[in-house]
This record gives sequence, C-alpha cells and structure tokens, in this order.
Amino acid sequence: MMSVIRYENIPVSMPRNDFAGKKYIAPANSVSISHSAKTNAYRTLAPNTLPDMRVGGGTDTKITIAFPLCNKFANNVSSSDSYNFGSGVFANLTGTGSADITIGGRTFSGCYLDSLSVDIVPFQAATMSTSFTCTNAPTGLTMLSGLSTGETGMTNKFAYGHFAVLSGADNYSSDIHSSISFSLDLKRTYSYAISKRNAYNVFLDEASKQLQIKATNIKTFINESGALSSFSVDLKNESGEIVLPSGTLSTSTRGRLSAQNLTSSPPNILIADVTIDEPLL
Repeated sequence: MMSVIRYENIPVSMPRNDFAGKKYIAPANSVSISHSAKTNAYRTLAPNTLPDMRVGGGTDTKITIAFPLCNKFANNVSSSDSYNFGSGVFANLTGTGSADITIGGRTFSGCYLDSLSVDIVPFQAATMSTSFTCTNAPTGLTMLSGLSTGETGMTNKFAYGHFAVLSGADNYSSDIHSSISFSLDLKRTYSYAISKRNAYNVFLDEASKQLQIKATNIKTFINESGALSSFSVDLKNESGEIVLPSGTLSTSTRGRLSAQNLTSSPPNILIADVTIDEPLL
C-alpha cells in the first residue's frame, strides 16, 4: 500500500543562477502537477483486431505553483538559500531561460514559464501564481516525498498590500485603490528532432503584460485609441524592505490603457476597473 504524503513533506525549490549550489525555496500554499501521454487511436481498414492506442507525441507535463511573496533568507543565513522564489522567477524565467523545479524531492527538468500573476490587496500577503511547461519530467515514479524545511520568522518578511508603493495609477483612476493584479503571459513553440525524446529547441514567440486596477472612480474616459499609461507598484514587507526589484511589477510608457468599467449597486460605493496592456514581444 502506498504511503500517505502530507503537505509538510512537499517542499518546492529551484536553483539560484546567481549563486551556484544554492536554491530559491517557494513558501508554496498549493502545487499541482498534471502529467499526460499523447496517444492516438490507431485504426485500419477491414480490421481483424480491435483498434489500439499508439504514441502521438511526447509527454505533456504542466506545473502550477502558488505562493506568497517574501524576501527571507533561510535561518542558516550562510547557506544563501532564499525564500524569494518570485524574484527567481522574474530574474531567470520571463524570457528564453528554463529551470529545474524540485517538488517533494523529485526534480522536473527544463521547466519553462507559461504565465504568472500577482494579486495585491490590503492586509494580505501579495500572492504569485505561476504556470510552467516541463520538457523533461521524471518517469517511473509513483510518489513524491521530501523533508520539511522547519523555517521560522517568516511573518514580517511577507509583502503585504497595505505596504505597497504605487506610481502612475492616478492618471485615469482615483488614487484610492482596493486591488491590483499584474499578469505576464508567454507563448512558446516547442521544437522536436529525430533521436530526441524531449524538446530540442524552445522558442519564445509572444510576451505580454497586463495590469488590472480596482479603484473608487475613473477620472477620464478613454476614446477608441485607448491611452498611453505607465504604472508601477513596488512591494515591501513590514520592515520596509523591497521584496521584488523596483519596477518589476510595472508597465512602461508603451503600456496602453484599454478598458474601463464602472459598477455600483446600493449600498456599495462606486467601483472602477482599469486595464493596462503592454505587448513585449
């Protein structure tokens, strides 16, 4: 009988590219691994046997990880292991790079970022959700199990929404904001070659940012051209330390305000939604 694996035995991490042998640890509150084989039903004319299933492509492995953003080093500071998993994602995976992601002691190699989103609201830790495609997943493994990290002193290292610093959001909305969502979407082409079981080349085809801001009012309605609008939000922890490098969650002057919505119903206050899009590639 397979043993039961509890959540405290499933740590999540990836290597630090800037510090050999060290890792980014995700203080993850959820992880999902979706693994499937591509098979096709094979049929023949006037069959004398029942159709069978044959290989139709490589295995398809998707990984999603959600975690609060923080900038704490491990209790053993000399180890240089960092709980700022989000910083590692932005630094290493938002372009053509890939990473090995370890979940519960099992390593999934060649993981490419598909999308990420960061949700910011007052009095809650800002949460990042990430989605990856893994080009070289382990096979033949029936369980995941690792060692718990036993980390302490995390509370004042999380980035809370009420400590965030905003810039540029008041151009087309009021300066009272109740939530902000930042997203990055990446589209890739996976190229396969003879004698290679895994993707041989991975090309980045498209990249785009989107910011959605919820505020108490809209200052000016846009016309059919939208409006150029840059925006930035810096996340800080309770000690005032920057959690992600300044400007990470931002749109440049190429960002275009493309949508505005106003809603109201008694006894609630007026709510305004503003969307800024920026194509990167």
